[in-house]
Parts: sequence; C-alpha cells; structure tokens
Amino acid sequence: MNSKNWIGAAALLFAAQVYAADVTVSDAWARATVPGQGVGLVGMVITSQKDARLIAVSSPAAASGEIHTMSMDDGVMKMRQIEYVALPEKEAVTLGPGGNHLMLIDLKQALKAGDKVPLTLTVQFADKSTLKLNANAIVRSFAAHKGMHHLP
Repeated sequence: MNSKNWIGAAALLFAAQVYAADVTVSDAWARATVPGQGVGLVGMVITSQKDARLIAVSSPAAASGEIHTMSMDDGVMKMRQIEYVALPEKEAVTLGPGGNHLMLIDLKQALKAGDKVPLTLTVQFADKSTLKLNANAIVRSFAAHKGMHHLP
C-alpha cells in the first residue's frame, strides 16, 4: 500500500472509530436514504470499560434522535422507542437493524452514500455521571443492507 492509500485508509478508520474516556465507538454507519425520507437508521459498535448505558443521540442532520428496539410481537416485527441501551462493562454492544439501533428523526436532507453524519452520543455511568461523545457515521448505500428486514 503506498503512503497516499495508507493515509486515506487511516482517515477512514479514524472517522469510524472514536475513543473517549472509558467508551469506544467503532464501525459507526448510517443507512442511505431517498429524498423526502424523514428518518434514518444508525448502527455502530459501542464498548464501555465500566457499566453504563447509552441514553441519548443527537445530530445536526436531524431534528432529533431516538434509541429504538425491534421485537417480535405475535409474529409481527415491531419497532419502538426505548429510554436506553445497557452497556455492560467491557462488552461490545452492536447496534443495528433487527435489534437495538438509533434513529434520526426529521432528516434535514437525504443521507447519501459516502457522506459522514455527525453524532453526539450521551452515555450515563452507574454513578450517574455522563459523557458526551462525538462520532461520525459513514453513510452506506441501501444496497449494502439488501436482505435486512428492518427498513427505516
């Protein structure tokens, strides 16, 4: 790999991985949307070095952010908002389609493949202290998620 490609690869890795105090966010991504689509799904892997919970998400790309979960109810997949996602000590928690995930509500414009979506995550620790963590989600094309059952 030449130095120009290495620098580009390092920049992409840095954009997708964030460390702050005791929390690591990696592989942050958002699903591309079509013009007029009001919501967008965001996934990532988040790890806390001590027991905590993800309690909020926000982004300048949307009016608000919510934490959601998917569950089966009488054979029907249902999505609902939840207050938080538990982050057990030193356990990687994957957020994405079909389970717990983040939703951006009232998008200001379509999310285009290759763009970066800035996010602010709020993590609360067992002692009630909080940490605000900034990350960038890389927008992936809808085709990259073909076959996944949850559509925003």
